[in-house]
Amino acid sequence: MSFEFFLAADRPIPEVKQNGSEILTVRDMIRMNVPDGPVPWKAMKEDAEVLYNRDLADFNRFHVESAPHAYKIMSNYTGFNHIYTFDVSQLSLAKDLYDYINSLNNEINLEVWHLWFGYDYEDEVITRKTLLRSKLTPSDFEVSLNESWCIAIKSKFV
Repeated sequence: MSFEFFLAADRPIPEVKQNGSEILTVRDMIRMNVPDGPVPWKAMKEDAEVLYNRDLADFNRFHVESAPHAYKIMSNYTGFNHIYTFDVSQLSLAKDLYDYINSLNNEINLEVWHLWFGYDYEDEVITRKTLLRSKLTPSDFEVSLNESWCIAIKSKFV
């Protein structure tokens, strides 16, 4: 089983690109004298690609990307047409998600999804809650990562 994070919105929202990392080859890592990881560089093919971060303090793991490929899956769950995937560190999920949502136009309605896929995922119970955008707090996003859930965020209740 695996899980995915999705954002569904009633209009386009900005993407956040991951920064601080680059794709290099093992040959580059050897040339730059980067210390070996769990597998020594010399034991790997020199043209193999690796993700490299010069300074982990500059690495931004939180990123949001448009995911038109996920529309077919998500159309089973939401009526919103703008679908995005996002990735975030479990340790900073609440803060990063709260900060991102607060940076958006206040009129945007969106849903934050955490879905498990795999064995019998179609029968999985999805915990849902609806929150008013103006009342959001970081603690609203302190959620379990071992179950499926949806947090609907409304600009105003109708």
